[in-house]
Amino acid sequence: MNRETRLVVKDNALIDASFNLSLVEQRLMLLAIVEAREVNKLTPDSPIEVKATSYMEQYKIDERNAYKQLYDASKQLFNRQFSYTDRYADTDAVTVSRWVNEVTYVKDKGMVVMYLNRNVINMISRLEEQFTKYHLSQVSELTSQYSIRLYEILIKFLNIGNSNKYPLNELRNLLGVGVDEYSQMSGFKKRVLDLAVDEINKKTDIQIKYEQFKEGRVISHILFKIGKKKDKKSKTGKDMNTIDMFADMTIKQALMFGDKLSRDIAFQNHYKANVGESIEDYSERIATMLMDGFYVKEWIQYLENVGFVPTRLSE
Repeated sequence: MNRETRLVVKDNALIDASFNLSLVEQRLMLLAIVEAREVNKLTPDSPIEVKATSYMEQYKIDERNAYKQLYDASKQLFNRQFSYTDRYADTDAVTVSRWVNEVTYVKDKGMVVMYLNRNVINMISRLEEQFTKYHLSQVSELTSQYSIRLYEILIKFLNIGNSNKYPLNELRNLLGVGVDEYSQMSGFKKRVLDLAVDEINKKTDIQIKYEQFKEGRVISHILFKIGKKKDKKSKTGKDMNTIDMFADMTIKQALMFGDKLSRDIAFQNHYKANVGESIEDYSERIATMLMDGFYVKEWIQYLENVGFVPTRLSE
């Protein structure tokens, strides 16, 4: 299995689990998941081998650092836990589980051997409808633990175009940010959120943005917009039948259609005005967003209803 074809597949319960793994620990677990899915009749007694050579190839790490990183991660991984939404006796429940039952570092062979917890096995091998998959190569160049987590949290929303509207505390838990870490919003945005968004946009196959929602003066919720990057191998690099996701409106266009959308009932039900917000402020906020082509694509059905005619891209 080469670097480009390794596929990570997880039950959505594991995607949406709360945990805090370091960058190296996440990289190690992702390789283990890829390897484990190749094992017939995977059980907690099945040894999952992750070799330093495979780690070096996948993440482009030099030999010395690869051995050290695997050794350090193997010492910590046994103590790592995750929590996820579960059911017990037909009742909602929260389960806390380990990732591995046992982990061994084989120094002479430069290899980590893991025995996965049964809950992890269930979430990567006995999948039905609710699962997420992506190529490991898409996150291999990410250098922040938060970037990897945000990518896999959001990739399942790709076909929809936007994520859930996450309460801030829930998003922090999903990203593995501790209660005492980056407690100020400015620090959280700089060191976690903006860092992850920028890295994902530069190094992966998707483009993301986020929108902030407030309760009073305090940011309470975050919603992400997700789009697939254009195929660089195509003749023009653009889809001839769709609007360019990043073709922004002019100020004049944005103001005109911002005003129209602010008075459109269907759009108002989709994107509500803030409590106490005047129609003028609501219109201006919409117009500001329309100068970002991401929202032109997101709101195209409402824009067309108020007279917007998309320009098809030509060769």
